[in-house]
Amino acid sequence: MTRIITLTPNPALDYAVTADFVEPNRKLRCRDPQMHPGGGGINVARSCSRLGAHTLAIFTAGGVYGDALVKSLAIENVPMRMIPITGETRLAFHVKNDREDNEYRFNLPGAKMNEDEIARFLTAIREEAEPGDFVVASGSLPPDAPPDLWAQAAHVAKDQGARFVLDSISGLDAALAEGVYMLRQNEHEYEAISGKTLTWPGEIEAYAKDLVAKGQVQAMVVSHGGDGSLMATKDGVFTAPSFKVRASSAVGAGDSFVGGLLTALSRGDSETEALKFGMAAAGATRMSEGTALFDPADVKKLMASTPA
Repeated sequence: MTRIITLTPNPALDYAVTADFVEPNRKLRCRDPQMHPGGGGINVARSCSRLGAHTLAIFTAGGVYGDALVKSLAIENVPMRMIPITGETRLAFHVKNDREDNEYRFNLPGAKMNEDEIARFLTAIREEAEPGDFVVASGSLPPDAPPDLWAQAAHVAKDQGARFVLDSISGLDAALAEGVYMLRQNEHEYEAISGKTLTWPGEIEAYAKDLVAKGQVQAMVVSHGGDGSLMATKDGVFTAPSFKVRASSAVGAGDSFVGGLLTALSRGDSETEALKFGMAAAGATRMSEGTALFDPADVKKLMASTPA
C-alpha cells in the first residue's frame, strides 16, 4: 500500500488567538486560544491521516514546545517518527483581528540541526521509504541548514524507489538539480523559479509545462488561490477550480491541498479528481477557525457540491 511520508525538519507548535482589535502600543486582550501541531510536513501528514491515507510524519522535536508537539500529534493518532534535537522547537503565533476581519501570523525561527541530527533525519528516510511511496518535503529549512538538504533527502528517497515531492521554497535550486517527482508552488512562490509574475492560467501553464519538458520534475503543480489549481505532466495539463467557501483562516490550507492531492493519487484517482480533492481539503480548512485543519465531513460536502 502506498504510503505518504512527510518530512518536517523545522516544525512548529501553532498557537492561535482572537483579539477584538490589533493596534500598536496597546494591551491586546485575547480569547479563544487554540494549540495545534504545525509545520508544512506535519500538516500534510495530519491531512492525509484524516482522509484515511497510509501516512508517516518524520520530524524533529526538542524542548518544551517539542514535547507539546509530540503529544498533540499523538492525540490525533498521526503515525510519527520523531528525531530528537538539542534545540527548542519553534512557536508560530497567529492572531485573528476581529475588527478588520484579517489575521496576523508570526513565525519564530526554528532550532538549528547539528550534523548528527541531520544524519539521523536522512537515515529515517532511508529506513522508512519504500518503492512507490510519496516522500513529501514541506515547509522551511532550519536556520543554517545545508542549502542542499532537500536535494540530499530527494537522493535518499529516490534510491529507495520512492517518489519525492517538494512543497517548499527552501533549497529549490539544489533540489531541482537533483530532480524531483513533483513540485508544488502557490501563487506567491512560483516566482522564485520563474523570476517574474505570470498570468493565470496561460503563462503559468506554459511555465509548468516547461519545467516538465526540462526534466526537472515529472509533475508540476501550482495552486493559485481562488483561481484553482493545475498540474502539468508529460501527458498534458490538468486543472480544477476552487470551491467558494466562507473563509475564516488561511492557516494550513496549502498543506491540506497537498494532503488531499496526494491522498487521492495514492488511491489511484485521476489527476483531475486528485486536484479537485486537494481543492476541497484546502477549502474546508479555510472554513476552520485559527490553526485548525478541516473537518473530513466538510471535505465530503464540498466534493459533492459545485466548485466556484
